[in-house]
Amino acid sequence: MIALTELNALIATNPNKIDTSRFDQRLLRNLPVDLRVVLNWDADNTDMDLWVTDPNGERAYYGNRLTHQGGRMSNDLTAGYGPEEFMLKQAIPGTYKVEANYYGNQQQLISGSVTLRLALITDFGNPKAKQQSVILRLEEKQQTVLVGEFEVSP
Repeated sequence: MIALTELNALIATNPNKIDTSRFDQRLLRNLPVDLRVVLNWDADNTDMDLWVTDPNGERAYYGNRLTHQGGRMSNDLTAGYGPEEFMLKQAIPGTYKVEANYYGNQQQLISGSVTLRLALITDFGNPKAKQQSVILRLEEKQQTVLVGEFEVSP
């Protein structure tokens, strides 16, 4: 689903540049959103969790996948490299907090560290989309880090 979302955004933001004649037309529909947050990591068999807290104080995470405001968290991936994704169609003004939780891994490693990459995209699926990325290295299981806060203007 995440790859399909990205494909449709590429098609929408690059009109007449991508040949879609061989794609199943039922799958081609751009779904632009105000906010999109994507978390990936570099270690297999690892459970990272994306947490996004909205200006109302509601946290979207694997246990609260649909927020009152309309945010949607992807399925919780407990093995592999991710990604986990949060999307919000219409963002209300205020501060959004993004955190990552290194829940653990099932690997036999000398080093338990994991590098994560978080992408924050505003106006996703529109030509005016803007993306910011953060790369962090987490050393310990059960570590939660504040990746960043961002402000949505009225």
